[in-house]
Amino acid sequence: MVKAALIWLVAGIVVGGLMLVDRGIPGDWRLWLLPTHGHMLFVGWFIQFVIGIAYWLLPRKRSPELPVGYREWPGYFGMGLLNVGLALRVIAEPMERTGHAGDFSLGLLSGSAIFQVVAVVIFVWQLWPRIYGKNKLGKPAPGTKKAV
Repeated sequence: MVKAALIWLVAGIVVGGLMLVDRGIPGDWRLWLLPTHGHMLFVGWFIQFVIGIAYWLLPRKRSPELPVGYREWPGYFGMGLLNVGLALRVIAEPMERTGHAGDFSLGLLSGSAIFQVVAVVIFVWQLWPRIYGKNKLGKPAPGTKKAV
């Protein structure tokens, strides 16, 4: 996820750089890509980077059945959904803004939204059990060490 986030960072910065020199390129494409550019950097770079680091840093309970502390395939599936959803948005959003809105672009945007929502639900489902805190009596949760 971190590597995918870095790819989206580069792509977003390239689009942003092109938007800075939009007078040299004919058309209103800067306006067409403005929200897309934001999604590339916020979802593709920032959100994906944070979730990737959370997978890496949050405590895990490893076992012979789960050597890394969680099932990897849902994480990879969620990562795929998030990136495919974002790619669909990068294609469909400019279509909508350039006057080519229709059933096709609406379908792409709908698929994008569904993929990204399902991806976030997968990430929360996998990361939620890894967050420990104090129980109601103020004692550390079982299996955790008391902070000094």
